[in-house]
Formats: sequence, C-alpha cells, structure tokens
Amino acid sequence: MPTVKRNTPAVTQQPAPRAATMPAKPQPATSSSGWVKPAAPGGIGGASIDSKTARTAFWHSPYTNADAKAAKKAFNLPSIDAAKELIGRAVITRNEGPLEQKGISRARYDNHDCTVAFQRSPYSEADAKQALKKLPFLKNLAEAKEYIGLKVVNKTEDILTEVGVTRSEFDSHDMLAAFKRSGYSAGDVEQAKKKFDFLKGASTQEVKEYMGLKVLNDYTSMMTEKGITAARDRHEIP
Repeated sequence: MPTVKRNTPAVTQQPAPRAATMPAKPQPATSSSGWVKPAAPGGIGGASIDSKTARTAFWHSPYTNADAKAAKKAFNLPSIDAAKELIGRAVITRNEGPLEQKGISRARYDNHDCTVAFQRSPYSEADAKQALKKLPFLKNLAEAKEYIGLKVVNKTEDILTEVGVTRSEFDSHDMLAAFKRSGYSAGDVEQAKKKFDFLKGASTQEVKEYMGLKVLNDYTSMMTEKGITAARDRHEIP
C-alpha cells in the first residue's frame, strides 16, 4: 500500500517570557571619586564643611547675630551656633538664596536687624504706638518698631521727632502709657484734680500725663501723701 503523507501543521516556537524590569532608583549625585555629598538644612548644601570653618565664615561675613536668630527660627535649628554654621556654609558655597527667601540678607536693614536696633534704643512701646498713629503708611506695631529701628541705624531720627516720637521717656504718650500700667484709675484722676491746686483746671489727659510722669520719675510718694495710690482708694470703696 502506498504510504499517504499527511500535512502536519508546523509548531511555532514561542519566545521565552522576559523578566519584569523595575525602574532604576535615582542615585544621589557623586563626584568622580564616588563620594556622595550629604544633604544640609534649608537646601543650602556644604554639610561636609566642619562647624569651626562654617562659624568662622559667618564671623567674617556681614551677617549679624540678629540674622542668626532669624535663621534659627526660620530653619527650625536647635541653637544659635547651628544657625551661624548654616549661614557660614551658605557664604562658603555661595548659595545664599535660601537665606534671602527667608528675609535674611547681608544688608544691615533687614526687618529683624531694625527690630533689634529698636530694642536696644531708648524708644519705648509707647513711641511705637505713637509712630503707628501718626504715620499712616505703617500697618502694625511690628512695622512701627522696625521703622524706628531703621531711623536709629540711619541716624535720621529727626523724622521721628517731627511726629512727637523722641528718645525722651517723658513724651506725652510715654507718660500716658506709664499711667495706664501703673494701676491708677479714673477715680484717682478726679482725686488728683481736687488735691493739687495746679491740676484743678487741667484736662483729664493732662492729669494722667502728670501722674504718669510721677511713675516714670519713681516719685509716686507725693501722690500717696494725698491718699492717692495705685490700689483701690478709700474714695472708691462703696
């Protein structure tokens, strides 16, 4: 019998499945030696710079202790020294941008520098309130203090004098502030008008200023001698 050849379909060879590939993790930048640069607070860099070198750079820079205090707060650092090191590293690496973004710059007139100048000056909280009242471009008490501090740094305090803000603690607003914090009352003011002849025709504000002046001079004994004290007096007791 003749052999009948059957057509057998060819078997197609399937390629072997490829192993699943995972995306490579980004690697930190390395130098040609393979050393990995460590991170530093605030994205400033230079963490490999030792503390002494960083602080020395700070001391030789125009930055101030007020800048360091601001940096400590802005970058949530554990100490003033750590803030000085951060600023020093920024100087060495020429990467002061992150500092400027936080309002910390080489200028002597940063907000915090001006505030420190105000705090070191003889000007008072009452002076800042007076400046805020008289200078409409000031928005709040903090700005008023910064503005006064700037005038101190610039040695242009005559601008302040024009609106009744001086270094003297005996300005009208300073005396009124002293009266308010003394504990004297409206009843005490009326008693002062009766007990002191030279105050009989004075306005309520003038009497308060006078009493505040006694507080500033630490000479309230003359008020006490007339039965006027900062506590509830007998004339106020029901």
